[in-house]
Amino acid sequence: MILGRQLTVAERRRSQNLYCAFNFVNGLSYMCLGEGVLVLFAAQLGAPNAVVSLLGAMLYVGYALLPLGVLRTARRGAAVCQADFWVARNVAALLTASAAAVWLASPRASWAVLLVGAFFFYGCRAAGSVLFTPLLGDVSTEEEAASVIGRTTGFFNLSAVAAIATVTAVTHRWHGRVALAAIIVAGAALGMCSSFFVRGMKETGAIRDAARAPLLLGIRKALRNRALLRLSLDWFLLNLSIILFLPISMLALKRGCGFGDSRAMVCACAEFAAGILASFACGPLCRAFGSRRVLAGSALGFAAVPFAWMLLPAAGPHALACGIALFFWLGGFYYAIYNATNAAFLEACPDKRDQVAGSVAANLVAAVGAGVVGSALGAWLLTCASTWAAALPFAAFAGPLGPFRLFFLAGLPVPLAAFLACSFPKRRARPPARVPRPRSRTSSTDSGSPETTPPRFRTARFPRASPWRIRRSS
Repeated sequence: MILGRQLTVAERRRSQNLYCAFNFVNGLSYMCLGEGVLVLFAAQLGAPNAVVSLLGAMLYVGYALLPLGVLRTARRGAAVCQADFWVARNVAALLTASAAAVWLASPRASWAVLLVGAFFFYGCRAAGSVLFTPLLGDVSTEEEAASVIGRTTGFFNLSAVAAIATVTAVTHRWHGRVALAAIIVAGAALGMCSSFFVRGMKETGAIRDAARAPLLLGIRKALRNRALLRLSLDWFLLNLSIILFLPISMLALKRGCGFGDSRAMVCACAEFAAGILASFACGPLCRAFGSRRVLAGSALGFAAVPFAWMLLPAAGPHALACGIALFFWLGGFYYAIYNATNAAFLEACPDKRDQVAGSVAANLVAAVGAGVVGSALGAWLLTCASTWAAALPFAAFAGPLGPFRLFFLAGLPVPLAAFLACSFPKRRARPPARVPRPRSRTSSTDSGSPETTPPRFRTARFPRASPWRIRRSS
């Protein structure tokens, strides 16, 4: 609800509590609808590796719907915008779960339903959360903002840990696509319930007024910002590394190592636990070393993933422990990229009036661009790796895990390029040209105060001993 005035202390407290309740229920919902569950669901539907690669890229392709969130905010405000798109997001999740029923008639049609549902799921999520940070700033003072963000994040993490433990127990007891579809439906129901909390928040009209500014003009202005363009390029390469390595790693555990759903969810739990630690450590690291160095270190962390897959055993008593360690490594650097990118964005776009359009422009370039390129590149590399792995005379590329190892090695240049892009020193601004200042002469007036007279410049046209200079001095 937009009040058109500053919120009172009681109204701010109520809005903050409502957002904490929203984040708590949303944490329960998201762990039932996260990337790991969708990848396992696609594997249960028998989707090819190329389709799973497309599914992992939908997280970033969905950012194409981001401008819809700005337009909705300009009409109804940030809170109602997030509530509306959260309902649409969970309706799309129900569409994704319906792929289990479509599979009975046509497996290929179920893969198409899965991809379409995932696109709208991630797209509505991006459109709904486009202005959630300004919304938290609107319902809190500058002194309260940090504690409010920390409290809401804590509620989300607490409920997410409980949800992922429940999902792991359910997948250990019941197997198959029906069980995963039921988990997705439960997560969608919880997500719809969470939208009621955020819809009851009260806000001023500041966010709505900022969203009413011409979006295209703001995007054009943001694209002229060299620092933001460079960050978008770095973010593009980092997102491309995530698309190639993170969802395919879950698929490699499932099809290359023969993990069941419950063991794969244990690895996903390790990824989330690392994300919690990385979220707390990223702030001090960015203050100590700078956000770009944190991004460069995270790119190096992703560059080590192919070598970790070369050493990871395909089976045996240590396979699960190695999988947990690998996903802990991936989750830590994934969430470090997420947090450090936000800090780098605030440095590249410090003016709050330009942050809405700058965020849309950066996401369209880095997220949507990486999603389109990553889906095509990942599908092509997986197809080629499946063909070439059998022809290579190396034991490491034999067996079900061999094509995935070859795929990760083929994708190694992407995080290396991201490391070089983030490590390249900033271009220093060219100093302004020095203009010689003419020396001024000071003469005393009758009153005794100094008087500055303009200097006399010598030119080649008038020699030093010319009659003109004599007459002028007289």
